[in-house]
Amino acid sequence: MTLAEFLAWEKAQAPDQKFEFVNGEPYAMAGGTARHAAIAVNLNGLLFAALRGRPCRPTNSDQKVYVELTDSLLLPDLTVVCGDFQFAEPDPEAVTNPVVVFEVLSPSTASYDRGAKFEHYRRLPSLQAYVLVDSTAQHITLHTRQGDAWLRRDLESGRLPLDALSLSLAFADIYDLAGVG
Repeated sequence: MTLAEFLAWEKAQAPDQKFEFVNGEPYAMAGGTARHAAIAVNLNGLLFAALRGRPCRPTNSDQKVYVELTDSLLLPDLTVVCGDFQFAEPDPEAVTNPVVVFEVLSPSTASYDRGAKFEHYRRLPSLQAYVLVDSTAQHITLHTRQGDAWLRRDLESGRLPLDALSLSLAFADIYDLAGVG
């Protein structure tokens, strides 16, 4: 399927159904667990508050990201764009210039998010950090761009440094699962 065919097909699907488009194929995105949802909302709230009044803005999992070099449309759990949103010509709803992308890992998607999906994201020239937040344990993998290479850091406590945004987030706030468990 071409991207144009996918976009036409996507419009005919149920409005509550979301799809990624990778390697010429549509992939339905399943709903997450309560822990996954709580972590994603925590991150969005923390980033919204920290970035308010600055030129960067977080968006939720409804924001598509287009990777031109792989002709893919992806749906990260959270995207941060700095400056004006730049939209893809093939899909005017998909951004092409995220600075930071977050994926909240679920057991069913963790290996894809760590591997093949990162291979797509890393081809975005604007991307400075790729953050994988485990929903089953207090563990974050932070990938940061260092020139042409990516540096990986595994963190289990303290603060998540987001140098590309000139801020850091406390693990206690990211993993605030009061009432969720």
